[in-house]
Amino acid sequence: MKFLILSFSFLLSTQCFAEYNANITGKVKSVLTYTHAAQIFFSLENQPSHPTCKNDYFSIDASTPDSIRQQVLSRLLTAYASGKPVNIGFDKEGGCSHGRIKVYRVG
Repeated sequence: MKFLILSFSFLLSTQCFAEYNANITGKVKSVLTYTHAAQIFFSLENQPSHPTCKNDYFSIDASTPDSIRQQVLSRLLTAYASGKPVNIGFDKEGGCSHGRIKVYRVG
């Protein structure tokens, strides 16, 4: 019984962090927004490869609350305008957003 509880606890703890599993730091190369959609696409000069998503852009998902999307957009545009590197937290193994690499953190 202890083994079963321990195994279940381990599974829960690994599932919590299954999506955000990598970071990359680089300079923002482009930022794209559209008038007909809520997602934000952007790329870095050192854009990573990805096994399942198109790797031409990162994506801030349209389901992200508007106030948070605005914060992220502001951070990306500031980094782009200043030429300073930004650190991106993303899913390196899956978790595509609108076909592109899904982002969980911009810092």
